[in-house]
Amino acid sequence: MTPNRLLILFVFVLIASCGDDPDSDSVEALPPESLPGVYSGVFPCEDCTGIATTLWLRNDGRFFFRQRYPADATGGEIDVYSLGRWTFVGDDRVIEAAGAGPERTFVRLDRDTLLMQTDSELEHRLTRDPAAAQQFSATIRMAGIMQFRGNSVSFTECLTGFAAPVSKGGDFARFRHQYRSVGGQQKPAYVEFEGRFMWSRDGALTSVAIERFITVKDDRSC
Repeated sequence: MTPNRLLILFVFVLIASCGDDPDSDSVEALPPESLPGVYSGVFPCEDCTGIATTLWLRNDGRFFFRQRYPADATGGEIDVYSLGRWTFVGDDRVIEAAGAGPERTFVRLDRDTLLMQTDSELEHRLTRDPAAAQQFSATIRMAGIMQFRGNSVSFTECLTGFAAPVSKGGDFARFRHQYRSVGGQQKPAYVEFEGRFMWSRDGALTSVAIERFITVKDDRSC
């Protein structure tokens, strides 16, 4: 059993033992619908002042994760992003977030607090940020399937399954040229690019913008 699993089991034992004590308060109910939202905090760092971290858990099972590493002698701040899908594990107190990077496990301490499981003895805590925007508009690297339908183009991202129309601004023209060069004739093609998701005010995905086209391949899928 891995250290992370052992720690999760230990948390469950503590919760159960508290519940068996007639003099203790009952364990707070954590219904699944209370989880989605934006959580933020500063993770500990051995060689820096801390890593500013934000986790957006959407109610459709997708997530966005950002970590901002502070400037040091070698350069300025660095933002690292991850996206994918989250699921409950066992019950409503543990979730796993799986994407392109390492799989991350979080324990729900209460309705507003998540504890990320790591091999470090230092606490990696995130707290709900009710003032945070329910959107994610940073430029990130994406991979997925482009599909021409007449004059419009749709994109389906591999990790999240998000599907949306593609904006024809930015680096779209270079993508279209490369797509045609590999024999694209209204058929799906695997693409990689740096771009942004565009959202409506209520958090619905409206379109995807290509800011820097990278590659297109007609013999690959997600």
